[in-house]
Amino acid sequence: MNLQTHILLATKVLDACGLPRGGAIYAVLPELDLKPAHFHRMFANILIYQPTIIDSALEIFALPEARARDFAGLKKRLAPAIADLRAEHERQKSDPTSQKYDVNAAFNRLYCYERISEDLEKFFKEFDAAEELIGRMGERENGRGDAAKSASPIPPITHSPIPLDKPTAAVALLSHTYFLTYTYPPMPFLPFSSMASQQIEFTNAIDYFEFKGIFVRDDHPELRRFQRALLDNPELTSRHLDFSDESDPVVKQRLAAADGKPYDPQAIVKAMIERLGALAPGIDYDAVQKGVRNYLTYLGCVRMVHSDRERRYLKRVESEILRTVRENWGK
Repeated sequence: MNLQTHILLATKVLDACGLPRGGAIYAVLPELDLKPAHFHRMFANILIYQPTIIDSALEIFALPEARARDFAGLKKRLAPAIADLRAEHERQKSDPTSQKYDVNAAFNRLYCYERISEDLEKFFKEFDAAEELIGRMGERENGRGDAAKSASPIPPITHSPIPLDKPTAAVALLSHTYFLTYTYPPMPFLPFSSMASQQIEFTNAIDYFEFKGIFVRDDHPELRRFQRALLDNPELTSRHLDFSDESDPVVKQRLAAADGKPYDPQAIVKAMIERLGALAPGIDYDAVQKGVRNYLTYLGCVRMVHSDRERRYLKRVESEILRTVRENWGK
């Protein structure tokens, strides 16, 4: 999928969780691994690397130059920090007592800072284009003109401050990896498992190459039709679920008590990782559990997280995407 579609889908998940739409900017960050070429769609979609991406982004987005979109000033501001990170990486590499983990951690930190600094202007352009797209579609839904804008249910994205909290960043960033399963199956559980997460039922049900072809350019008319269908679908943000098939009375009671409430961001993170595991045929479940534990530990979670409700929500999103695509690009 193209970045604007990733942003659109991220806003849907953020809306469902009651999180600020400005957080959708984090769904663009996986594109930082565009360079070098062999990193692309690999590095930023590996779960163990995502906390470093989030930490780097939170620190950079907090700077006044980033918030003012002063990209030249930001690069100047970050130059000393990047120099320090480079020196630390070189020190770790040259120290015979350094552990490989420490060398890699120093490199990852340097890499994230460099790549976000280099491409932040491009990331904001994609973000702005998505906001404009969503705004235009909202106006078409409600009529045109100032009155239509005030009546539109689509709140602005980029005019809101970028949120600087880990849960919002994690939900949006991880959504990129989760939705990438439709077009470029990622390997999120490396190094614990090399299995790729992929939408096999989806791929088997549609003309896959025809569908992928709509993403070749951002103004493709079929892409616009697909995006419009996603934007108009209330099931992608609804906080009400059908759980009549739930056989466990304890789980059913928990689902009933939460029905209509925003989805729990930590549970959404857990559920997305669990779905990534379910979409990786033959994966060792220990790898999935490690992915969940590591991510929730990073988010400071110290409680039992139930993800039954959030998994049901994600499976409904998947069903709605499949239904939409099958209607237009089915075999």
